[in-house]
Amino acid sequence: MEYAAIYIPEFPTLAWLRLEKSARGQAGAVIEGKAPLERVISFNQAAKRLGLAHGMSKVQADTSGQVLFHLRSISEEKAALDVLFEAVERFSPRVQIIASPVNGYANGNQPAAVLLVDQSGTETLFGDGRSYAEGIRKALQELEFPANVAVAPNAEASLLLARSYNGVTRVDEKGVQAKLASLPLSMLSVEPATLAPLRRWGIRNLGELAALPETALVSRIGQQGKRLQRLAVGREDHLLVPQDPSFVLSEHVELDGPLESLEPLLFILSPMLETLLRQAINHTYALRSLTITLDLEKAAHHRLEVRPAVPVQSKDLLLKLLNLKLQAEPPQAGILGVTLNAEPAIPQVAQRGLFQAQFPEPDKLDLLVARLKAIVGEDNVGSPVLSNSFCDDEFVMAPFQPTAGRRRHTAAIGSRVALRRFRPAQQARVVYRDAIPSILFWRGERLELGPVTGPWQSSGYWWDGRRWEADEWDAVVSQPPQTLRLRHEPERGIWYVAGQYD
Repeated sequence: MEYAAIYIPEFPTLAWLRLEKSARGQAGAVIEGKAPLERVISFNQAAKRLGLAHGMSKVQADTSGQVLFHLRSISEEKAALDVLFEAVERFSPRVQIIASPVNGYANGNQPAAVLLVDQSGTETLFGDGRSYAEGIRKALQELEFPANVAVAPNAEASLLLARSYNGVTRVDEKGVQAKLASLPLSMLSVEPATLAPLRRWGIRNLGELAALPETALVSRIGQQGKRLQRLAVGREDHLLVPQDPSFVLSEHVELDGPLESLEPLLFILSPMLETLLRQAINHTYALRSLTITLDLEKAAHHRLEVRPAVPVQSKDLLLKLLNLKLQAEPPQAGILGVTLNAEPAIPQVAQRGLFQAQFPEPDKLDLLVARLKAIVGEDNVGSPVLSNSFCDDEFVMAPFQPTAGRRRHTAAIGSRVALRRFRPAQQARVVYRDAIPSILFWRGERLELGPVTGPWQSSGYWWDGRRWEADEWDAVVSQPPQTLRLRHEPERGIWYVAGQYD
């Protein structure tokens, strides 16, 4: 059994720069605290070459005038950690997050993300331990997470090696103690008070600690000494507890200053959307909808949603839909933060017949619908759906959602009389006889009515001020022979011919 440990230093900076591509080539640092007491907690290599150190004040770090500062965002780090975990999970289902900057690591000296992976049973897929470690490191580099990866037969030993050696490290059971021997005592994740006696004795590295007599060491500093010595020789046990985080597609970015226009916002949304799509595609999903939430300066959150006609995996299409939605409903204040949430769905696949009419391409259809909404309004584009009401022809506009073309099998229906409605209903005039319609004046003709059935009374919306009321009759006309549906609105005193029976 072997374990792979992954150590990613300066994780807060990586979480920031993975979406802020324009700042990657410059010296950057993540700060924490309130002005003027901000402190540097993480920085990249370019900032390190300028002399930045952890705990340095922002005023001290800014003396060079070449450093970009970013206020720490826990939401950004959590989103980046989810992406990191998902990438590592492709190499093994047994992954444990040992530490992250959110919960602290190595006594808080250096913000880092540390993961432990059980390599057992992966040899046929990824090769030996070194090939396995190189595969993980390459996958993380593609996600802008430079990492140290160490593979060892002991979990605690692999964690020590990943923190201590750059790049890829691979040791077997015979060479693990020799590889650990040169490491300083400070690499052990224990309280400084525990290491103080060892330093007074002149012990400087793990090799010298391993050479101490176990009985004498335990008698002087207790069972903690035995544990430290087992760590030094690479024999300390670690119970790996696999984690299975929920699959949530979400990205968040905190901006250093308010954005006043939409063009720079699209540059921020592009890598966020790319990350969400990569996560969805890795799980064989497409995106059913996107919800963007903008944190505004001195204003309430601005939330918008785009929902394509079918689940899609096209970044360009979704970005264009977001752009059209933002142009139709722009924020009314400066943008301080962006959150992008996605709803995954199974991609829709339809098998059409050879001679079936070609459907419009979903991408072009979605863009057309979005442009129409921007022109005529959100509620005026879609598919008409009849309302659950007695009011004739009342409908609402629902989102257009085509389904896979399938021929519906319907049972045979016998001959029936069909009512063909007139839209709009045609106004007429009626003469009563004994409170029953007797003569109809319609289309410039005088029609004698024969048998008349009715009235059927209906009304609605009396509870919200939109009250309507109507009486309907079925009347037979002898010459020319026909049967009509008459409609009377008592409040307005108007008669209509609402339809004709075929």
